[in-house]
Amino acid sequence: MARGRNPRQKRPSRSDRHTARQPRRKPISELTVRLPQRTTEPETVIAHLGPTNSGKTHDALRFLVENGRGVYAAPLRMLAQEAHRRLSAELGEDAVGLVTGEERVNPDAPIICCTAEMAPLHGETLVLDEVQWAEDEERGSAWTRLMLGGEYRHILLLGAVEALPLVQHAFPNAEVRFFERKAPLDWVGKRGVKGLGAGTVVVAFSRRAVIGLAGELNQLHPGRVAVLYGAMPLASRREEIDRFISGAAEVCVSTDVLGHGVNLPCETLLFAETEKFDGKERRDLEPWEIAQIAGRAGRFGFHERGHVGVLTGVHWAHPDPELVQDALTPHVELPGGHLGYRVVETGRIRPQLADLNVSRVDEIEPALHAWRNAALRYWSVEGWLTVESIQPLLARLDAVRDALRHCRRRLELADVWKLMQAPIDEDGLALLGTLACAVSGDQTQRPILSWLLDPHRLHSAALGEAEAAAREASILRWFALQYPGVAGVTIEKAAALEEAAAARVVQMLRAEIEDPTIGRCRACGSRTAPWATLCDRCFMARGYKTGRR
Repeated sequence: MARGRNPRQKRPSRSDRHTARQPRRKPISELTVRLPQRTTEPETVIAHLGPTNSGKTHDALRFLVENGRGVYAAPLRMLAQEAHRRLSAELGEDAVGLVTGEERVNPDAPIICCTAEMAPLHGETLVLDEVQWAEDEERGSAWTRLMLGGEYRHILLLGAVEALPLVQHAFPNAEVRFFERKAPLDWVGKRGVKGLGAGTVVVAFSRRAVIGLAGELNQLHPGRVAVLYGAMPLASRREEIDRFISGAAEVCVSTDVLGHGVNLPCETLLFAETEKFDGKERRDLEPWEIAQIAGRAGRFGFHERGHVGVLTGVHWAHPDPELVQDALTPHVELPGGHLGYRVVETGRIRPQLADLNVSRVDEIEPALHAWRNAALRYWSVEGWLTVESIQPLLARLDAVRDALRHCRRRLELADVWKLMQAPIDEDGLALLGTLACAVSGDQTQRPILSWLLDPHRLHSAALGEAEAAAREASILRWFALQYPGVAGVTIEKAAALEEAAAARVVQMLRAEIEDPTIGRCRACGSRTAPWATLCDRCFMARGYKTGRR
């Protein structure tokens, strides 16, 4: 006979039953704020500081090769790939590996080239490139953690001279070696669009401006103009770079992506614009931004000197020659009497899962807020450490949680945190939700992912659609490495999509550059800015006719 409930006993409420089922959430007082620390100090810490084309990276890689074991960590996948190709050609493919968020090549090799986030926290030798990235608002923590907690026998820090204060904060006793440019820069003033010599790079600051300018130059150099901008897939960039290096393209038009690790044998660099939209406003370029880009002129081993100037004769572009010329001379005083363009003295820090002291997914959000508040208090005495914004992490957490509610599935804490680290921008959060459901075992996501992975969908894709597909391919490559085979996503399929997207981007770029209507008013045919479809006169006339102001 079943035992009945005592009629005098109060029936548990729904909230009581829910509370009984839930493990106790840790109070915020149990939160710990951890600063990355090493147990063993490195035998040597050497900083190579200097401008572009000064040989600082070359010398550091020589040390890595001679030592035979270690890690080269860079800010960009493209830089890691370049170092991998360079070292593999010298040492053999078995001796060098490549590890980024999207790829693994020989990951157990004695020498690994990687992005900073993928660098291990221990090893023989660490070559940490572009150390000034430690101040980056979203990614700086990867550099800061390696500097504070990397267990390496030898540490080499590479960066601009402006990073001297940062290096001295992290390693007060570091040996600092200063490098000078091997190919001097000469100011050449104004150059017209006609008569640009082979090996010239022209810089503008939006995709439309770059494509429009390339279209104008293509009329003077038919089929011999290369293009570079940030949204291009890496394979497309490599193809354009190879065209320029081989001489198949005489002129290259680029955005400021040129200043972030794209090494071109460029003799002359001309600014078509000296203003850029930074996401908030259109402003003049900072001197350090100009210097970073201008430094790409005169690559050592290719040219004896570099030439820098401004491009004239483009009706919609009005670069300021004085702004560029003045920026070629450093003017900000640094410790020891050195001169630079700014002071980089801050390293950013963000939490890892182990820092949060949580055991449940629903504890992540309050723990992130508490960690940030505690970190701001705890590290206020460390004037060079800045706590990163947690908003990008919270946006990813929201995307994962919302998707799991919709698909009615759950994920373990480790999986949610891993997905929160996905290399994804705000415009890719919907895809992140799809991937979260796929990890949870929701089979309804498989058709979506199958369609995304199909290269045939790019057959008639516009340029922007092909660029978006390349970004999706990169994310899917990351996903395939984290969760091999889940929902049918594999490295091979993601790589095929990336290759197809890159090919489509190049194809559409050629078509746009050769389009005679680019930079022309669609109403009257007069010249206009490449981002405008109507000239000012036709725009005003059409606006008055429709009553618009």
